[in-house]
Formats: sequence, structure tokens, C-alpha cells
Amino acid sequence: MGRNTRFVFLALVFFFATITEIGAKRTAVPAIFVFGDSTVDVGNNNFLPGDQSKANFPHNGIDFPGGTPTGRFSNGYNGVDYLAKKLRFRMSPQAYLSITQDASLYHGVNFASGGSGILDATSRNLSISLNAQIDDYRKISTRMKNRHGTEAANRFLAESLFVFSTGNNDLLGYFARTGLQNATEQELFIGLLGSQFQAQLQTLYSLGARKFVVFGSSKLGCVPILRRNVPTSGCIEEMNELSQKFNGANLAVLRSLSSSLTDFSYSFINVYDVVTAIEANPQRYGFTILDSACCGSGRLNADAGCRQNSTYCGERDQFFFWDRLHPTQAASRLIARAAYNGRKYTTPITVRKLAIA
Repeated sequence: MGRNTRFVFLALVFFFATITEIGAKRTAVPAIFVFGDSTVDVGNNNFLPGDQSKANFPHNGIDFPGGTPTGRFSNGYNGVDYLAKKLRFRMSPQAYLSITQDASLYHGVNFASGGSGILDATSRNLSISLNAQIDDYRKISTRMKNRHGTEAANRFLAESLFVFSTGNNDLLGYFARTGLQNATEQELFIGLLGSQFQAQLQTLYSLGARKFVVFGSSKLGCVPILRRNVPTSGCIEEMNELSQKFNGANLAVLRSLSSSLTDFSYSFINVYDVVTAIEANPQRYGFTILDSACCGSGRLNADAGCRQNSTYCGERDQFFFWDRLHPTQAASRLIARAAYNGRKYTTPITVRKLAIA
């Protein structure tokens, strides 16, 4: 690296540290860039037209500081908020569509959009697809490179974390269309998701990303919106099996890219196994209700989503699900803890180790 380029890079890092860490410990990574769906959306959908796929109204955010409905699909914080705290950030990266000043970019950016998926068709006319999120990131990375030079910006991006929580809506949409009746079609669909996700990660790699955090699919067959159709309120195991197939495909993609791309590193979070452990001993983790949503209406509080006129529970930390699809902040906190330092639930390394690698 030339003397001038090194100076620019160090100036960039110093600028980042100054604007994000006044009076605080230095963060574990320079920045966090977040992609995915409603499990990690922090408010991008607030800026989209219409009322669908939004959470910027009560009772969402009832446990967020100030009781503010921020656009998070949660009673408070979501998983990426807690992960950011673990990485010593004062706050989670801002929603891309809310950013008005370039200074915010050096903390990272959240591109996630509730209702989105790996496939463009999943989020059509409802949210921002993963491909569109990557296009938005392209604009950010280009702006950084134009302002600070390609080599300095790439050094900054290579040390940053790129976090994904995606594919859930693709799987749920496939279940709604097919009922999972054809095993061969399931394999083809999982293969399609895997190949598309691989191409998306490769695109980000070409734009400077090197450290990838991928949250696997949870036990989707156990979300209240599906349980409510089961007479016993049990899980739909066929849907859980599809989640596991998807997780296997994603892990294969990550291993392939790691072996073929220089400096590509990753941490895959086995959310499925985290949820399974909680189900096996809910009291150990502070939960008493695993099947019903805290906020909603009807059977298991899952006939409708969480709205301003919905009923909601008082002991929210005892519920795993906030609404008929999304976890409470208590559940998100546990998943983020497992991601950061839970060797049993991460492959091949924890997020903590990835951050310092």
C-alpha cells in the first residue's frame, strides 16, 4: 500500500471511530451492513408506499426505549440490534432509506426490508428484494470508493461485517403455494434458492465484502400463524424439514465460496438448533409460552397480525413470539447471544471470532 493510500485509510478509520465511538470502547469491527427480511428490518419499510409489511405503529416497539414503534417487527429490539451491542456499537446501523448524511455510512447501513426474499418474486410490490438491497449497497460502496479511494474503501469494507437473515419469506411463500406435496419440486426450489443466494454473495464479495454472518432459517413450522391451523396447536414438521434443507443448502454455499474465494470468511448461525434447545427446556431460558403470539387476535393470537387494537400480553419476556411470525426481543436476545459466542450453534466460528479474524 502506498503512503498516500495508507494515510487515507487511517484517516477514514479515525473518522469512523470519532463519529461512532465518542466516550465508548472501540467497536469490534468498523461497520455492519445488514441485509434481509423483517427479522432484521429496522425501519426501511416505513418509507415504502402503502400500509402492507409495516410495523411503524403500536403496539410494536412497546419495550423499545421511549415505547417507540420504529418499524421493527418486535416489541423492542431485534436480533441485529443485540448483535451490534455485542460488537460494542452504541446502536444498530440505521435503515438505508432514513439516512440523510454520509457520516452515518461509516457506522454501517441496514438495507433489510420486511417481506423480502432471496427471489425477486417473493417481495414484488411489497418490499425491497435482496437483489434490490444489494443494488443499494453498490451505491454506498461506490460513494465510499469515489470519496476515499478504492484501496482504502476496500480495506474498510473487508474488515466490516455483512449480516444476512433471509429466505424465510421464500420458504413460507412456497409452502402457501404448494403445500409441500412434491419432494422433487422441493429439492429444485431449495436448489434455486441456494444458487441465487450464492450469486448474491459473490456480487457482494466483488464489491468489497469479506466477512459474512448468515442467520439460518428457524423452525418455520412452529410459527403461530401455521400452528393455528393445527388442531393440537403443534408444529408443521414438513415445514421444519424444509427449513433444515434450506439451511443445509446455505451452509454448502458458504463452504464452497470459502474454498474458492480468497479471504472469504463466514459464521453460519444455526437458529434452528437454538430454537430446538429453547423448546426442550423453555423455563431455563425464561419462557413459558412458545406456541402463542403475545400480540394479535384469535386462536393463538395468530388470526391477525399485531395492530393498534390488538390485545397483547403483559409478561412479554415469557413469550417466544411477539406476533404471529416474529420473535420477541427476549428471543432475539438469546439468538444474538448464541451467534456471538455460542460455539455449539455457529459454523465454523462464532461472530466474535469472525470479527477479530
